[in-house]
Amino acid sequence: MLIFLKKKKQKDFFFDSIVSSNAKMVKSFLVIFFKKERFLLFFLLLSAAPARAADPSPAWPHFEIILYQTETAAQLTALRDIGVSAAMLRARRDDGAAEDPHLARLQALGFRFYVENIATDFYSAYHRWQGETPVNAAFLTDQALHRQNPAAIAPFLRAPSLVDRHWRNIIARRIARIVASFRADRPLYYDLADEAGIGDLSAAWDFDFSPLALETFRASLRDQYHDLAALNHEWGTRYRRWGEVMPETTDQALRRTQDDLAPWADFKAWMDVSFADAVRAGSDAIHAADPRALAALEGAQIPGWGGYNYTHLAGAVDVMEIYDFGASVAIARAMNPKLITLMTIAGADPASRAALWHGALAGMGGVILWDESQALATADGRLGPWGRAAAADFAALRGRLGDLLLAAKRPTDPIAILYSPASFRVRWLLDRAAEGGDWAARGADAEYQDNPQSHAIAGFLHLLGARGWQPEIISPARLSAGGLRAGGFRVLVLPESIALSDAEIAAIGDFTAGGGVVIANTTPGLFDAHGKRRPAPALGGAAMRLDPGQEDAEARLTRVLAAAGLTPPLTLTTASGTWPEDVTVTRLLAGGRPILALQRDLSAAPRTPLPLTLTLPRACRVEDLRAKRDFGWRREVTLSLDPVVPTILACS
Repeated sequence: MLIFLKKKKQKDFFFDSIVSSNAKMVKSFLVIFFKKERFLLFFLLLSAAPARAADPSPAWPHFEIILYQTETAAQLTALRDIGVSAAMLRARRDDGAAEDPHLARLQALGFRFYVENIATDFYSAYHRWQGETPVNAAFLTDQALHRQNPAAIAPFLRAPSLVDRHWRNIIARRIARIVASFRADRPLYYDLADEAGIGDLSAAWDFDFSPLALETFRASLRDQYHDLAALNHEWGTRYRRWGEVMPETTDQALRRTQDDLAPWADFKAWMDVSFADAVRAGSDAIHAADPRALAALEGAQIPGWGGYNYTHLAGAVDVMEIYDFGASVAIARAMNPKLITLMTIAGADPASRAALWHGALAGMGGVILWDESQALATADGRLGPWGRAAAADFAALRGRLGDLLLAAKRPTDPIAILYSPASFRVRWLLDRAAEGGDWAARGADAEYQDNPQSHAIAGFLHLLGARGWQPEIISPARLSAGGLRAGGFRVLVLPESIALSDAEIAAIGDFTAGGGVVIANTTPGLFDAHGKRRPAPALGGAAMRLDPGQEDAEARLTRVLAAAGLTPPLTLTTASGTWPEDVTVTRLLAGGRPILALQRDLSAAPRTPLPLTLTLPRACRVEDLRAKRDFGWRREVTLSLDPVVPTILACS
């Protein structure tokens, strides 16, 4: 490992970096770890607005609180009065009249709306509500067909194919009609589909072996490899014509040696591209019908299968409602900083309330309220238990606070974390080969719990965030293009990065030669980006081994960062003089002032306040924005941290 020692002391690193005009800005994050059947959640939260709010985003100026279920006029009136601002309106996908009585009711009460599920029959063909049948009935049918005959290709023919131009034209015409009918009403966004995917959510499947898809895949291989000799060399094949080229199914890949997975991995990579291209085509149709309209996907999944390669998907829409597992929000926003993200909550319990504030702090554009039991308001217009408990939070987020958070900047430190979809694919197949069993029986729930790369990224984000560090997630393309040097990074983290391209390896070598430090939780670069095993690990011993889950990980990481010239941007201690284990810090720049948000780990913290002492790099006037308390001019602040609600301190 090569370590760069910076001469200048960095006691003012937080203040210098947060106000620098060259500081890198990204969104903060929610980290969720899986442990058996329970989730451990780590939240970064913000509370109330300072006296001066920042300018809101022109594309999405206010925090939107969106009701999903259809309600009576009395219910809507009560919810409007506590800050609920918008509602869902289902798209009429037939050629009937576009008039909807619910729309008239919403407009009469001053609600905005979004248009739901325009093209689930295309984008969510294997996971969509169809009356009394299971939501994933089509996928279950293909799973059964595969069990009956594992060698058959029929279960891997997606209907409809994502590259089918006839279907794309059907969807484009439908979108044009729907957008035309609503254009004057200015919907918040048009939702192409809810819980979309190549198959069933993030479940692994070998879609699409249809003739049209294979033809398109072969064309993409020609663009990538240029000639058959190069493809045959990488794949270990002897094809004489492009029309002969056939990718491997997962069953075939598991039966062959694990040294060359390229015939399988290249096809899996193309599937992600085909899904993102299809989604982008829907977005293009929405923009063509109304250039000011926003295109959306809802129910986006953990990074992994189903088309959820965020290097492609994050830029395919304007708005995305994301299930924030495995650092999905942090990754999606890093891949597309302009992406407007939403979340869904379903109650006023502490976890839901914390999630609401986390999303607001992270710069999310709003929240969708799932209320099947009418806990927000009863049919006669009385507030329910959820409505009463959430009223103060909703009112705050619909005011200057929501505008502030949408416009707040989030400085990042010179620490990069690589997001490597190629490594995810290779690791997944190696793990399935090692464990045996029926890979095709795995559902989306298994992929959520058994996703080493996403959990490693989330683990490093939390490990760094616990000391106030805010790293930047980078893509393979950015790494290959020299993004480490251009971005001024000093540390590169490689979570489960076992498959790296030659260009990535060269960029990392250039980085370490210039004094950069590399950290990895496993041996990086064992395979190339196509899934072909290298004769020897590409980086040799240049990467320091550190697993975010090991007992001394935090202390070791602190020492490595210090050796790289980085010291923590602040100090936070308990009454015993130790750094708290269940508190995460986030840093913002809003209204011209640095802001610190302190939030406890809700799942681990007791339901009592935690006394803390915060030591800043230098003295400033400290103000508690949520409690509206002025601490005066000081460097050290003593506070009591609530187990659910964050403390937000502004430094003037």
